[in-house]
Order: sequence, then C-alpha cells, then structure tokens
Amino acid sequence: MARPRRLVLTALAALLLLVGWPAATPAQPVAAPVIIIVDVQQILRDSLVAKDVQRQMSQRTETYTKAVTARENALRKTQAELERQRNVLAPDAFNVKMRDFQQRYDALDHGVQVTRQGLQQAYNDAMTKVENTALQIIADIAAERKANLVVTKAAVLFEAPGLDITQEVIRRLDAKLPHVVLAAPRQPDLDAPASDAIETAPPSNGAITPRAPGPVMPAPLLGPR
Repeated sequence: MARPRRLVLTALAALLLLVGWPAATPAQPVAAPVIIIVDVQQILRDSLVAKDVQRQMSQRTETYTKAVTARENALRKTQAELERQRNVLAPDAFNVKMRDFQQRYDALDHGVQVTRQGLQQAYNDAMTKVENTALQIIADIAAERKANLVVTKAAVLFEAPGLDITQEVIRRLDAKLPHVVLAAPRQPDLDAPASDAIETAPPSNGAITPRAPGPVMPAPLLGPR
C-alpha cells in the first residue's frame, strides 16, 4: 500500500519545527513566503537506498516462499495418502495420523503469518530510517535556501522552475545513505506443532502495512481443512 498522504503532510509540517523557525504571532509581520517543493514518495521510490531495501525484501520473500511451497507440497502428498488410508487403517490409528497432519498444517499456517509480519516490520524499520534521513536533508536544504514553506508535490498544480528540490534530495540521500541492512526476523519452525510456535512467536499488534509498496509473504496455498 502507498503511504497515506496525511502522514506525509504531517512529516512535512514537522519539518518546519525541525528547521527551527518560530511561529508568527499577531504582533509580528508574516515573512514573505520562500517556498520549496518536494516529492517524498518519489524519494522513497527512486533513491538508491530505497531500491536496495526493496531488493533485499524481494530476495527474502522469494527464499521463504520457496521453503513454504516445499512444505505445502509435502503436506498435499500426506493429505492424499491419508485419504487413501482412510478405509484401510483402524479408526484410532487414522485419527492419530490426522492429528499429526493437522498440527503440521497449523504450524505452517501460523509460521507464515509470523514471518510475514516480521518481514514487513523489518521493511518498515528500514524505510523509516530512509525517510528520517531524507527529512533531515530536506530540512538542511530549506535552511540553506532560507525557505519558510515546504510543500508536498502532490498539492502543487503549477510551479516555477527551481522550486522542486526532489532530485537534489535524492542525490544527497544517495551519497549519505546508500545502503540500509534489512533486519532478519526470527523465522519459526514451519514443522513444529502450532502450539509450540505460538508460545515462541514474537508479540504482534496486528497486520503491519509497509510505508511504500513492497512484497508481502503469501498465505499457505493449501485448501480448506
């Protein structure tokens, strides 16, 4: 999902406080506007560090998806074998095998959910570092130009040449922060019983939405139990 526009506007509003200009009071004349324009979404999409974070996320997602697919295929074979044994095994023996299959299925399902959240949290943390660095660079440029108004590109219908600092921010960001290491979240054992996986899983506050478009771990492909 794209970063909500209101959060970008909030960040740009906080930028003026970061630069350090005092707010005007009724007793003070309002200074003539010195405006700069910036496209934060473009920075978070086109900078070298943002592309590098996306690359790391894609690689980890692909690697883990292959592991999940292999376990799904194994479970499908087990499920098919159980269906063939339904009328051959004694009920008690069949129920034991079904309980084992159910536990392995639940472990896979839970493990995918935990890993998805962990990867997205790592992605969010990395992009937060990128965004904070970019905002500091914007603040530096605003101070250099003595700008007292920073406007997001999405709010602009027309601009005079030289007001948009997006490419300058990207250039400085590429030089200052070319790489951010994506943290490696703990990956649960996909074959462990689901109850054990739940006990050792990191706390979750619900679904985590990335700040900029990024890959998301797919859910298991097995059909209804």
